[in-house]
Amino acid sequence: MNRIKTIFQSIAIEILLIFCIGCANLHPTPIWYFFFYNLLYGIVLSLLIPLYLLRKEKNISDFIGVKKWGRKQSIVLAVFIAFSVGGQLIPIAASGSAIPWNVLPMGIIPLIMTTFFEEFLFRGFMQNKFEKDFGTLPAVFFSGLMFSLYHLGYPGFRTLGDLLLLFAVGVGFAAAYKLSGNNLIAAYFVNLPNAFVTYILKQEQFPIMTMSSTIAGIVTLVIIVTILFCQVRRIFDKFCCSRRTGT
Repeated sequence: MNRIKTIFQSIAIEILLIFCIGCANLHPTPIWYFFFYNLLYGIVLSLLIPLYLLRKEKNISDFIGVKKWGRKQSIVLAVFIAFSVGGQLIPIAASGSAIPWNVLPMGIIPLIMTTFFEEFLFRGFMQNKFEKDFGTLPAVFFSGLMFSLYHLGYPGFRTLGDLLLLFAVGVGFAAAYKLSGNNLIAAYFVNLPNAFVTYILKQEQFPIMTMSSTIAGIVTLVIIVTILFCQVRRIFDKFCCSRRTGT
């Protein structure tokens, strides 16, 4: 029953993700985009619903991989960044082609925000739930698959070639998460540089980044920090209460 529930929850969230991102890109005015992308896709589907579904876990922070940083995490981070970022930039630099770094500043805040949602949902929630119910290899495969398919919501990433590439990238992120000791922070910082470089090289496939995207991203990040702060306070208060009652 738990396995069926995990599959159903994940597929339901995935379908809603694709729907919300598709709606955001259908008529991408700032308010419309903020509502469907930042609010519904991001805060509701990628953060609040996973937190709600994980409410019975004894330690949500530990379950989603918010753990101590160490040498192991640093090595995993360095290796995966070298392969993902270097693999994209080195061939271009070697060919003498110009790398359009000038497009990056406008995408920094939106990509920081989106990367958080991707890692929290696909690694922190889905991968851990699947690993708990099905084991490590199915969890890595499923996390990569869900990461790939959710990009169907973006008009620029709907070709079979893009989806297969994103599946391989998603499996890489899932492997980095597992090899780092299920450390969500390591997984986030593996994904983020890759997102920056991919945006620099393929910005035409991304939604248009404007000043309104940056402002909306800042507002969203403030909301995220507030929600997570309240979550930490709730866990801390629950811990203190159990210590006082001796349970």
